[in-house]
Amino acid sequence: MSTLILDGRATRDALIPGLMKRVQALSYVPTLAIIQVGDRPDSTAFIRAKKAFAKKIGIGEKHIQTTETVSQSELIDIIKECNADKGIHGIIVQLPLPIHLDRDAVIDAIEPKKDVDALTAWSVKRWLEGREDAIMPATARGIRTFLKMYKIDLFGKKVTVIGRSMLVGKPLITMCLNENATVTVCHSKTPDLAKETKWADVLIVAAGKQGLIQAKHVKRGQVIIDVGINSVTGEKLDDEIEGVRLVGDVDFEKVSKKVAAITPVPGGVGPMTVFSLFENLVDLCAGMN
Repeated sequence: MSTLILDGRATRDALIPGLMKRVQALSYVPTLAIIQVGDRPDSTAFIRAKKAFAKKIGIGEKHIQTTETVSQSELIDIIKECNADKGIHGIIVQLPLPIHLDRDAVIDAIEPKKDVDALTAWSVKRWLEGREDAIMPATARGIRTFLKMYKIDLFGKKVTVIGRSMLVGKPLITMCLNENATVTVCHSKTPDLAKETKWADVLIVAAGKQGLIQAKHVKRGQVIIDVGINSVTGEKLDDEIEGVRLVGDVDFEKVSKKVAAITPVPGGVGPMTVFSLFENLVDLCAGMN
């Protein structure tokens, strides 16, 4: 049996008409504020993708860019201005931030009802509790939608998640638990990684380490979700950063020959993450009505 390639672009495109109908049903045009500190090429590329998608589905965007040396108080003042602006309905601060800024203090300055990334303490508490009305961080939400579109049910499945970051790993762990999976969490300190990864029915890799998962780490019949985004030199492909090529945490060429289904990088989780970010914005707007 051939390996199923889980196509994030095709899945996103199939869902866009429904999201556009939800946007058009609102009594106003939603606007997303994107706050960028400095000019990291990867951040700029990701923001460009978000702006293009916003335009495609009829959502406004306001890109606010500061210098790399912006003070914490100055950045928080910008966020407070966006909080108070009734013409702005969602706010994201593009991560990562420079080391001189307190990430938690910056994120928690966002008004929770405009927290599209679902990273404020108020939002985190809600999705950790599994509340039905909680906004879930976009990557976890995107993967949940992705799996459902491909009729891959997590109920009762054994899932291994590699990665425990607040932005990706922990939301993924919570999402899988909320879907009634049995979850094992691995990270850089996990001994005998292959033992843990082969245990899983579904393996989700979000470590940010190129080539971490090789053929020896997987077994036949598994579903592999590669969340990793790593830059390497080479020919640029669609949706990528100018001058570099993106690869995941999984050795796609070798692993794809062995497993039942796998996401490519690029074109897998990435498009679904962007889609889900705007789903979150529309959900927040619906809650404001």
